[in-house]
Amino acid sequence: MADLNEGRIDLPRSRARLIAFAVTAAVLFAALGGRLFQMQILNGSLYADRAVAARTIEVPIKAPRGLIFDRTGRPVAVNVPSWTVDAVPADLPAVPAARDAVLARVASSTSSKAAALKQRLEAFRGSPFDQVPLLRGITRDQALLLSEQAGALPGIVVQVDPVRQYLDEAGKVDGSLLAHVLGYTGPVSQDQLNALAARGYLPDDSIGKDGVEASYEAVLRGTYGAQQVERDASGRPIKVISTTTQAVPGRNLMLTIDARLQRLATDALTWGMRAAGVKQGVTIVMNPQTGEILAMVSLPSYDDNQFATGISTAAFNAYLRNPNHPLRNHAIADIYPPGSTFKLVTGTAALMEGVTTPTQLWPTYGCYQIPGAPTGQCLFDWNHAGFGPLNIEQAFFRSSDTFFYQMAIHLGIDRLAKWAYNYGFGKQTGIKLPGEASGIIASTEWAQSQGRANVFTGELAQAGIGQNVIAVTPLQLANAYAALANGGRLMQPMIVKGETDRTGKLTKVYQPRLIRKLSASGPTMQVLRFGAREVVTSGHAFNIRDVPLPGALSGKTGTAEFGTKQSDGSLPFHSWFVGYLPSRPGATDASLEVLTFSYSATVPGNVSTEVVKYFLQKYFKVQRDYRLDPRTLSLLGGN
Repeated sequence: MADLNEGRIDLPRSRARLIAFAVTAAVLFAALGGRLFQMQILNGSLYADRAVAARTIEVPIKAPRGLIFDRTGRPVAVNVPSWTVDAVPADLPAVPAARDAVLARVASSTSSKAAALKQRLEAFRGSPFDQVPLLRGITRDQALLLSEQAGALPGIVVQVDPVRQYLDEAGKVDGSLLAHVLGYTGPVSQDQLNALAARGYLPDDSIGKDGVEASYEAVLRGTYGAQQVERDASGRPIKVISTTTQAVPGRNLMLTIDARLQRLATDALTWGMRAAGVKQGVTIVMNPQTGEILAMVSLPSYDDNQFATGISTAAFNAYLRNPNHPLRNHAIADIYPPGSTFKLVTGTAALMEGVTTPTQLWPTYGCYQIPGAPTGQCLFDWNHAGFGPLNIEQAFFRSSDTFFYQMAIHLGIDRLAKWAYNYGFGKQTGIKLPGEASGIIASTEWAQSQGRANVFTGELAQAGIGQNVIAVTPLQLANAYAALANGGRLMQPMIVKGETDRTGKLTKVYQPRLIRKLSASGPTMQVLRFGAREVVTSGHAFNIRDVPLPGALSGKTGTAEFGTKQSDGSLPFHSWFVGYLPSRPGATDASLEVLTFSYSATVPGNVSTEVVKYFLQKYFKVQRDYRLDPRTLSLLGGN
C-alpha cells in the first residue's frame, strides 16, 4: 500500500509569523472584549434606556373640556363618548397602492368614501407620527368591525373620544335652542394648528368654532397631560409605563342665559314670524341693571350638534344656500336701520344741545320741506297728516317723523353722531361672542370716507328718524334702551355669568362691567322715560297696555323702510319693539327688558310688538290672550 506522505516536503515554519498572528488575534479579542465590557457593564444602563426609548413614545392625555350650564344650573353643553378613526402616517403602508387599500377597507367598514379619507390624510402637514382624524362619530358596530380587522389595517387607530353634545332646557338633545349662543366645537383647521401648535394643540384636536365655545376656548379647553406608552414591533401601543404630567380639566361656565326664558322667547318669536310670514327675526331679553343677557334668539337657527359630530358636506351646503342665513347670529352680526327707535338718540341730542326744551312746541307737518331743496321735495310723516304743535315728549310717544326731521336739521350730523356714539352705536358692544358688527353712524368723517364732503340735507333729516344712513345691531339698540331704563349706565352686555363646579354650582362670579355713564342729564333722560311710558299707555303700541303686568311697561316701536319700492310705490319695512318694565313711570329700577326685531315684516300690525306681548304673557303666566293678528289687527281667540 502506498504511503500518502511519501514525497511530501515540509516547508520550514516561521516563528515570527506565528507570533504576529497570535498578537493580532489577542489584540482583536481584547478590543472586542473591551467593547463588550463597555457596552454591557460600563454603559449598560444607557443602552438599556435607549432600547426602551426605541419602543416607547410620549402620548398626550387630553383634558376634559369644561361643561356649560345655564344661569339656573341646567347643563346645556356636555361631553359624551364617541367612536373616532385616526391614522398615523408613519405606520401606514409605504406603498401607495397598499395604503389606498387600507383606506378603502376603512371606508367600506364605515359607509364612508375612501376618496374623502385620502383627501384628509393628504391635507395633513404635521409629524408622520401624529394621529390624523379621518372619521368622527362612527357607530359602535363599525368601531368593533374595524377592531376585528386591526391586523389588516396598519396605521389605523380606533378609539373613544369625548365629543360635545348640546341640550335644551329639559335636558333633551337639542342643538337649535342655544346654537347662536353656545356655538360648537369642531376639528382644528391647519391654519389654526399652525398658530396654536406651540400652545399644545394637536392635529386631532377639537376647538371652539363659534359662540361661547370659541370666545371662551382658553377657559374651556383645560391643560393636556402626558404619559409614556410602550409600543410593539408594529408601533401599536401595548401598555402605559408612566404618567409624566396629569391633565387639568377645563373650567366649567355658567351662562347668563336662562334656558327656560330662551324657550319662551323662541316660541313667541316663532309664532310671530309664522303669523306675519317673516323669515328672519331676533328677540333679546336682558337685565338693564347688569347687562346680563337672559335670552338671545336668532331665527332661523341651526343644529350645533351636527357640527360637533362632523357635519356632512350636503348638510353644510344646505345651510350656506339658505337665503335667511341660519348660521349668522342676526342679533349681533347683522345691521339694520332702527327706524323710530332711534328717536331716543335724536331726542337726547336735541335736549342736551339746546335745540329744544322739554316744553317748547314745534309744528309738525304732513310732509316736511327739505331745507334748500326745490319746493315740493319733502319728507312725509308716517301718518301723512302731521300732529299739530308738539313738545319733545309728545313727539316721542306719537313718533312724529317731521318733528325729528327738524331736530336733526338743527343739530347737524356731527352733533347727532356724537350722541349716537354716546349711546353705544357705531361700535361693538363688547359682548364676548365672535362676529359682532359695529354698525353705521353717519358723520362728516363717514361721508368723507365715502368720497363726499358731507351728508346731504335729506340724509341728515332721515338720520334723525333712524333711516337711510343709520344702521345698528339689535343688541346695540337693546343696550341703548337698557341705559335709558337704568338711569344712564351703558353696560357691557354679558353672556357668561361665571365659573362653576361639576354640578353647575357657581364658584366664581364675573362682575358686570360699566362701559360709561351717559353724558345726558337726569332731567333729559326722565323726559324720554316718560315718553317711553306713554308709547304704551297712549295706544301707539296697540293693546299691549292692557296686559296685566307687575310694573309700568315702557318702550318704543319702530318701522324701518329698506330696499326697493314695491308695485304700489311703497317700500318694504322691518318692525321693532323694545320694552322695559320699571316699577312705576320714570323709575330706573327695571330688571327686565325685551327687544324684538322682525325682518321685512310688511303687514299692517307691528309684528315685533305682538311677539314681545306674547313673551310677557308667557313669562308672567297671564291667562288671557291679548295678541292681535298682525295681518288683520283682530284679537286672537276673540277674547
